[in-house]
Amino acid sequence: MRSMSSTEGTGRRSIWLLPCLLAALAIAGAAGAGQAPTQADAGADIRAAAPTTYRVINLGAGDIATLPAINDSGQVSFSLQTDVGVAGFFYDGKASRDIGTLGGGTTYAVGLNNAGQVVGSSTTPAGFGHAFVWSRAGGLIDLGTLPQRDSSGANAINNRGVVVGNSDGVPFTPTRAFRWSAVGGMEDLGAFTPGIDSFSNAVALNDPGLIAGTSSTADLNLDAFVWTPGRGLIDISPAGSVAALPVAVDAKGQVGGAIAVPVPGSPTAYHASLWTRANGMLDLGTAGGTESFVLAMSSDGHVTGVINLASGDQHAMTWTRSGGMVDIGTLGGASSRALGINNYGQIVGSASDKSGDFRAFLWTAKQGMVDLNKRLRNAPVGLVVDAAVVINDNGAIVATSNAGLVLLQPVDGRKGPHALGPIAAADLVKVGAPLDASVSFADEDLVGTRGVTWSWGDGSGGQAGKVRESGGAGNATASHSYAAPGIYSVRATVVDKAGNSAAVSRKVIVYEPSGGFVGGSGVVMSPQGAVKKAPIQAGRASFSFAGPLNMSAQLTGSKAQLHFDVAGLSFRSNNVRTVALKGVTGQFEGSGAVNGAGGYKFTLATTAGAAANPGDRGRFSLKIWHTDPATRKDVVDYDSQGARQGVATGSIVEGRMLLE
Repeated sequence: MRSMSSTEGTGRRSIWLLPCLLAALAIAGAAGAGQAPTQADAGADIRAAAPTTYRVINLGAGDIATLPAINDSGQVSFSLQTDVGVAGFFYDGKASRDIGTLGGGTTYAVGLNNAGQVVGSSTTPAGFGHAFVWSRAGGLIDLGTLPQRDSSGANAINNRGVVVGNSDGVPFTPTRAFRWSAVGGMEDLGAFTPGIDSFSNAVALNDPGLIAGTSSTADLNLDAFVWTPGRGLIDISPAGSVAALPVAVDAKGQVGGAIAVPVPGSPTAYHASLWTRANGMLDLGTAGGTESFVLAMSSDGHVTGVINLASGDQHAMTWTRSGGMVDIGTLGGASSRALGINNYGQIVGSASDKSGDFRAFLWTAKQGMVDLNKRLRNAPVGLVVDAAVVINDNGAIVATSNAGLVLLQPVDGRKGPHALGPIAAADLVKVGAPLDASVSFADEDLVGTRGVTWSWGDGSGGQAGKVRESGGAGNATASHSYAAPGIYSVRATVVDKAGNSAAVSRKVIVYEPSGGFVGGSGVVMSPQGAVKKAPIQAGRASFSFAGPLNMSAQLTGSKAQLHFDVAGLSFRSNNVRTVALKGVTGQFEGSGAVNGAGGYKFTLATTAGAAANPGDRGRFSLKIWHTDPATRKDVVDYDSQGARQGVATGSIVEGRMLLE
């Protein structure tokens, strides 16, 4: 049962947040959404009458560390990977603000309510993650831990300020679900079984206070539970299931998620599920696929998620009591994934098009699936939104893009601020050679641009960029030469004449070609099951790699580095050794840190893109693991080749892998 623990290998709560990403996927239900709007609501008529267009607001530069949340007011909480750790942010409708830390270097913002309260986990000066609640009035408040434990993490907060999560961290002390309130403090919710190998975790709740989560059983299963003050833990998993993944609780107390059932002669299969107090756990089926998962739920039990197909692809789905489960298709490609839903039945997610590229989508029963890139107004040149993560009842959407995290705000009579596109620059550059970079922007409110500042990530200081602007659109250019090899973050900050600023960033590989080099940076689509502690999770993962071609070399420091970021897991290595080379294919291994904690090992397989074929970006496949200090057994943390569907993924969808 140790595999259920959130603390592995280091004594620190280094990867506590991976299980709670399952709850974060269901923003609409898990954060205690209110009752569904009525048909008399004017917004419903407006959305049904004409297609909505969106202005783009840059929320933050860099890769997301947790899935963002949005409330009814359009405020957003999110976390981004930085050069020194993970930072938590709150967008208040005008600007994104760093919410700080509890004295350490990391803050993961996970949940948000309509009062603008943010919850998650932040490290203390001792390096332990503690659950917190943050507000603009009160700042960051440490919620502490349960007795005899040194770590905790919050997974969700409702509109009454009640927080749920789990607490763990001390060897031989089991992980326990908790409930916290300002009046009662932190309360241990217990578990189905006693002992050091038992486990419980609270992942979601609604405003009336019904809590859902998981707990280990005497027969070594992981069952779903609901908790109420009067009745405590109640096992809601059906007989015969071997695992459960609750995701959301709606306003009526219905619990959406997935249950794992044994299949004769084959691996365990997950089926989307919905639990009600009156009817128990309902298997929602698979609509002809092999598996299905609920990833988000509205406040009245309308669920969305994914269907796994026999081909290994996924399709987004919707389920209602009247219509059952429906495959909502793709944008012309093989795959799609629904991630968010609001109370009007608008579903958002990511889908591949005919070219195999992933694009953010909006789906409604009347209009079907629409590429959101075709609904952007005054978008800067080069901007592509690849995944829509969450949507609120006003239709505001938070999405990932090649220019960082963005808010897609339905166009109204107001003018928006500067919107920035991605930084255009070479993926790789030789030491001493000039790196030419440019960034485009759209000036919707026509206030004009005060200036653009570039930073290069090598301590050289800021550099003013040359700006060209005309008719509400512009761009800025700059050039820089690096003195040493490494992986650097290039950042452009644009400030308008009103003093408002927005920033974008990207990674660049600087290398010495002598002795041979393989490397690149870009994006791969992480398959479902690759993140072992969050088996539902899939989607965008970014990488930067600089490796040696010399078989006898084990390079450390800036000459050989690996950066890999997927929501909830950040891996860094400065120790890379070449294992095998054959043509354009290489195999590498080494050691590094996950979320800042050391003691992890990796193996990496790369294939460089064909120089004569610009469309061939190459491949990138990664496995990360650590050794459990108690059992001395290897525990896999991430494996793109060992994903649940058995699909050998790793095709680079942005960027490129090259040989020099």
